[in-house]
Amino acid sequence: MNARFSRLPLLAGYATVAAMLPYLSIKVAWLAGSDLGLAEPGLMRTTPFVVGNLLTALMEVVGAALALVLVHRWGHRLPAWLVLFPMWVATGLLTPVMLAAPLGFVLEVLAGAGRSGSGEDPVSGLEGWVYAVVYSGFILQGIGLALAFAIHLRTRWSDVLRSPLRRAGATHEVQVMATVAVGALTALVVAVRLYWAFGGEAGLPNTSAADGRLAQQALDASSAVLALAGLLGLIVLVAGQPRTVRTWMPLAAVWIGSGSMLCSGAYQLVILLAPGTPFEASGGGGFGLVLVAQLLAGLLCAVTGTFHLAENNSSLCPRGKVFTGAHAGDRG
Repeated sequence: MNARFSRLPLLAGYATVAAMLPYLSIKVAWLAGSDLGLAEPGLMRTTPFVVGNLLTALMEVVGAALALVLVHRWGHRLPAWLVLFPMWVATGLLTPVMLAAPLGFVLEVLAGAGRSGSGEDPVSGLEGWVYAVVYSGFILQGIGLALAFAIHLRTRWSDVLRSPLRRAGATHEVQVMATVAVGALTALVVAVRLYWAFGGEAGLPNTSAADGRLAQQALDASSAVLALAGLLGLIVLVAGQPRTVRTWMPLAAVWIGSGSMLCSGAYQLVILLAPGTPFEASGGGGFGLVLVAQLLAGLLCAVTGTFHLAENNSSLCPRGKVFTGAHAGDRG
């Protein structure tokens, strides 16, 4: 039984890498000049798409390396930041998609807004099957990375994560002020995102009001929920109440919420500002301002949560295992 469970991390890691291969293969094909899955031949040979495909392919390679790091013992000896930062970015990029993709599909089915008989997307110029491959791959990647990361955390920092909540000391007042600022920014983001999710269009780029509107509504809804979760987690973490709650619970909410706000917001902002963007400038100003507010909220939420954990580190983990490569199960 123990031997069988000892294989679980490796299975999770390599299954995650396998789930990344279809997406990576499509990207490589496009970079090589192929029109695979394109309703508009030559679309992926334009400069904005070439740069975008190169960056996302590199991100996928980093994700595959991260999956392997998480499930091998040598990965436990790496500095904590080298594991936690890329995992936080991956969480921030994948979680909104994992929520929005199935929600968007359900909305399209309920609205009877299925794709045309040709199976092509009228906005992006991609054939319908590309979406099925890409987004199912994202969901599987997210599940695999989450499982591998949970196993990694349990082995490396279980004493910290299972400790009861406690309030910070010297910087508590600063953390409270930072939390208030996060609350104000998050309230703005959640209100506007929910307005868009329920059909409002003021402030959106012009392309968001076209045929891909239901998918955008699903993304807005998931972004609002994740932002609110991050704020609530930060409030509980900074307050240090209730004491019966373990640290990992609000910390997980801060991790997912801040990552989603910052990383997903940054990705959308880059697309909005990139030369040759598919978003029309007219009507997109409000969208950009919301993304900036989202970025600031995510950054401040992440920094405040990190400072809280660092200040409590001496009492939670005397040997400093949070910020080093040491862990309880390491014998090497």
